[in-house]
Amino acid sequence: MRGFGYGKRNERGANLVEMAILLPLLLLFLVGIADFGRAYHTYITMINAAREGARLAVEHPDDITAIQNVVHREAEGSDVDLSGANISVVSGGAGNPARVTIELDFPTFIGGFIGAPNIHIKTSSTFRVRG
Repeated sequence: MRGFGYGKRNERGANLVEMAILLPLLLLFLVGIADFGRAYHTYITMINAAREGARLAVEHPDDITAIQNVVHREAEGSDVDLSGANISVVSGGAGNPARVTIELDFPTFIGGFIGAPNIHIKTSSTFRVRG
């Protein structure tokens, strides 16, 4: 009959192998969650920035530069960099809608592993221009 600790000695390596297999998957999962949180925060900030731009477009539908500046300032207030974003403003004048659209290719940490280095995020807001 063997000693009491004999079976434990054979299982020590199994724990190490299990950890070696599961740790990379766990880290990949955690980084994916962090990427999703960052992308969602950016999306919500872009919605708010587009809304602020559309509000300004109601009052000043022809001042495209000021509208884009308001969008950038609103995003900077939430620590989101929209310098690489495409901000388009469409205004049809009094009584027509003013639409501010923001498009951004959001870089991800995990993108290289899953084959999608960027997530395309697009938001827009539309208000009717006062007559």
